[in-house]
Amino acid sequence: MLSLHYETPLVESVVISQVAGCRVSLKLENLQNTGSYKIRGIAYRCVNEKERGCIRLVSSSGGNAGIATAYAGRKLDLPVTVVVPQSTPQVTVKRIEREGAAVILHGKTWNEANDYSLDLASQPGHAHIHPFDHPDIWQGYSSIASEMYYQLGC
Repeated sequence: MLSLHYETPLVESVVISQVAGCRVSLKLENLQNTGSYKIRGIAYRCVNEKERGCIRLVSSSGGNAGIATAYAGRKLDLPVTVVVPQSTPQVTVKRIEREGAAVILHGKTWNEANDYSLDLASQPGHAHIHPFDHPDIWQGYSSIASEMYYQLGC
């Protein structure tokens, strides 16, 4: 299966380890192209939807999930619409738009934005990419554990 995320470094934090009294390692997911771990799960779901014949991705987000969906859509050559609450900072809206997605500001809360995105995604060939609640997304996130297992030499 096509992967749209990178293997990220796992580095020991001496300072946090000293404070915690045990070895603490940090998984540097901020180094992903999208700036967060969200690309792992979101991209896994988007790839699956494309393989099922999806022609448009629709997501709701307050930030990182929308950025990840927009990035995945661009890489998969699928149009993307991301619905965000009206309170979403402009810097976040611009970041999503820079990835090529259409952004719709709707509602005061994420729940209102999500409800609207579900309506948009009800059209034939459109896939709703929930920001966190889908088995594909959980499966995609599990790649972090696999990487850490390997990186820790287990």
